[in-house]
Amino acid sequence: NILLLGYGGAGHDGGNLSDVIMVLNVNPKDKKAVFVSIPRDLWVEIPVRSDISEHHKVNAAYAIGSNDVGFPLKEPQYKGEAGGGTMAKEVVGKVIGIPIEYYIAVDFEGFKKIADYLGGLDVEVPVTFDDYFYPVKGLENETCGKSAGEIAKLHEQYSDTQLHHQFECRYEHIHFDKGKTPMDGNVVLKFVRSRASEQHGGDFARSVRQQAVIMAMKEKFLSLTAINNMDDIYYEVSKMLKTDLAINKTKDLLAIFGNPDDYAISFLGLSTENVLIATKSMDGQFILIPKEGEDVWTGVQTYIFEQNE
Repeated sequence: NILLLGYGGAGHDGGNLSDVIMVLNVNPKDKKAVFVSIPRDLWVEIPVRSDISEHHKVNAAYAIGSNDVGFPLKEPQYKGEAGGGTMAKEVVGKVIGIPIEYYIAVDFEGFKKIADYLGGLDVEVPVTFDDYFYPVKGLENETCGKSAGEIAKLHEQYSDTQLHHQFECRYEHIHFDKGKTPMDGNVVLKFVRSRASEQHGGDFARSVRQQAVIMAMKEKFLSLTAINNMDDIYYEVSKMLKTDLAINKTKDLLAIFGNPDDYAISFLGLSTENVLIATKSMDGQFILIPKEGEDVWTGVQTYIFEQNE
């Protein structure tokens, strides 16, 4: 079981918050690989101190584990370079009821570099969609010609999506047509990050697009490894990752797993269409909790088990 994390990185608001959270379960005996998508708004307990756990969205687990200054009283295993990944493994493992052995994390710039190193990806776009509010890096606080007083008034009048519409200069319009589409790293990142589309918006639609990119990466890796040295490819890609999976251990696992093309790959998303409900936290945040109630993960775990039989 390997936890896959994608986060903004330097230069992004909340740079260590996880935009992408997936668990890859590999069964070499039955030749099955299952990706379980965890929505970032899932409300979970996070061990912020040795004696205290607090509720946060699950996307904060990696950020809190990576922040030793802001959370100096964490348990020792949640500190240091691997602290974020270790904490995220622990928190997500409790949700799905499966121990997670390793994590692999990549920030936006690393993700783009990987896609470009592979020569771009041919991604199967599931739905034609437009997003008129894709954030432009560096313009997050652009005033769009408005005075401080006007901005303060707008913040009083509007919230969330409505507020975005008042600062259109901070965003760009992106468009994708249904069907197989060649993408470089920059375009792939926009494809998987887009949230504000009327046709294909929100986190659940985004998880579908992330799945399409994973399949495109698998196909590209297979085509490249057929004519290149796998060690060289992994070495170059690993420079863009943070992980507790050492290169020699990776080689051992790849030998056990065998040819990726032999595997039946499936995707499983936790959502309000199966095991979750949407609500609000005590401080007004939009959150997702199990249908059985806050912190009751039995229904989620049973669902995952039954889907993987």
